[in-house]
Amino acid sequence: IFKNQPIPLKGALKNMSNSLDHNLNPDIEKIKPSFTTALKKLDRALKRLKFVKSTGMIEGGEEDRYLAVYDATRIACEAILSIYGYRVKKSGERYHHKIINTASQLMADKLKNEFIRIQQMRKKRNGLEYDDFGSVSKQELDQAFLDATTLAEEVRKLITENGPNKSLL
Repeated sequence: IFKNQPIPLKGALKNMSNSLDHNLNPDIEKIKPSFTTALKKLDRALKRLKFVKSTGMIEGGEEDRYLAVYDATRIACEAILSIYGYRVKKSGERYHHKIINTASQLMADKLKNEFIRIQQMRKKRNGLEYDDFGSVSKQELDQAFLDATTLAEEVRKLITENGPNKSLL
């Protein structure tokens, strides 16, 4: 039904989306909002979190689980962009940074502290992934998992409260 019609955003969502239009940079594209895409991305994020939770009692491997949590967080941020009708162009530097920043802007004051920690998580992930330095403590992993779960729940609420196919959830 919504493949042929634009998806109207309700109240505050519409206002948040319009406020970003004034701050667009060339790396962020306006696209048709898609709750279907957002739901698929949320599902991918939740699968990663489920994996991390299922391996939580295993000694060692915190870095790998942290990377999976980070990936779930980034994908959940992409879902937020899909809901509002944005995407970050894949060509260019700082792709993940732009996704997280744009999602944070779209969410306004919601999850402000979580988004600060998510950016810190991104920096830590870059160190682990590209520079091969650092380690992840259980406390860092637990906080990252909590932030990712909170973000995923917020995405679920956005879809549930605003999506045209609420029966999918």
